[in-house]
Amino acid sequence: GGFVAIQRLKSLHTYPPPALAQSLLLQLTRRMHLSRPIQLLTSTLVQTPIVIGYLRPVILLPASILSGLSTQQLEAILAHELAHIRRHDYFINLLQALVETLLFYHPAVWWVSQKIRHERENCCDDAAAKLCGDRLLYAQALVSLEELRTPPTPSLALAATGGSLLTCIRRLLN
Repeated sequence: GGFVAIQRLKSLHTYPPPALAQSLLLQLTRRMHLSRPIQLLTSTLVQTPIVIGYLRPVILLPASILSGLSTQQLEAILAHELAHIRRHDYFINLLQALVETLLFYHPAVWWVSQKIRHERENCCDDAAAKLCGDRLLYAQALVSLEELRTPPTPSLALAATGGSLLTCIRRLLN
């Protein structure tokens, strides 16, 4: 059911991105030596950027991102999503979900799976920071993205991995 719901996100309330975002994506795909076509869409249904699909990947950007981030920050966020595509993370995630389904009763499977997801995000963060050439810029992009996503509250923001954004930024900058 989750797979079908994710696939529907590609067609529900999606719009073509501005030319600037599309040109940034093309530049980054060349720099990362990605040969397959990658579609970029903006969506009113997602709160964070996501990659959907393995053979014909689609990057969905929240509509708020395009007006709330600078060009360099948008480039950093796109680099992170392209790192997921380059690493084949969508396919790996499907395999991981299959293992979790088959071995749902085993707590070690859930613990290992959580660690794998966390490290996968760390690898993509590192790749995006390296491609941008500035870890501070990437960290600022993550903070700006989080500020656009959540209403201002005194609670500590959570990263896409469910971990603390502060922990993620500390890891990037240390």
